[in-house]
Amino acid sequence: MTSLPAAVTPAQSRTILRTTESGDFLMSDYLGEHSDGSATEGFQAYLVGQKAPKLRPHYHEVDQFQVVLDGSGRLGRHAIGSGTVHYSDAYTVYGPIFADAPEGLSYFTLRLDPAAGLNYMPESRVKGETRAGEHFTCAIDDAAEVKGKLDLLARTRRGAAAFGVALEPGAALTADALAECVGQGYAVVLSGSASFGGRTLPPGSLIPFESASALEGLSGQSDRTNLALVVFAALSK
Repeated sequence: MTSLPAAVTPAQSRTILRTTESGDFLMSDYLGEHSDGSATEGFQAYLVGQKAPKLRPHYHEVDQFQVVLDGSGRLGRHAIGSGTVHYSDAYTVYGPIFADAPEGLSYFTLRLDPAAGLNYMPESRVKGETRAGEHFTCAIDDAAEVKGKLDLLARTRRGAAAFGVALEPGAALTADALAECVGQGYAVVLSGSASFGGRTLPPGSLIPFESASALEGLSGQSDRTNLALVVFAALSK
């Protein structure tokens, strides 16, 4: 039997305040450390609480997803809020990210491979690393029909994809529902609460997985549980 991936709840995260010239950011490490790029492999996940009004355009050396948990703002020209999912290939410039006052914006940064820091533009252009890679911004409809089936929101040509799913109380994810979610990735509890592996997972919990089939049996515990599932391209680098 495949072992269950370890879920991480907000209570298990480690939070520090980072003050920059742009403003304040609360950084909550869930898996790995947001400031540690020394590791060469392994899941890296952290929650950014952006209080700063603007985060400048930049890129990272690895593929990544961002999933908005709370607040509102804009990413480039897109309005974003709870349930927004953004994906960008490695070395692909995105942003700026604007956070609306006074609440700010909270979003997960999710990676298969660790990276540290940001390569701000335009000054990082001299490195000659940027690429015209793929990216997308999409949103989960939190008022969509509760049917326990995955709703494909977006997919790149390489296979990185985002899905949304809503569960009724006691309804569980099935192998059939998870069949189209192929690859390594994460499940994020956006609202409501879920039951998985004998634990209750509140909003802001996440589950890393090597295969989405390991999520079979995850069930809703509230009137409506909204989840985001993201999977990376098979060749993530």
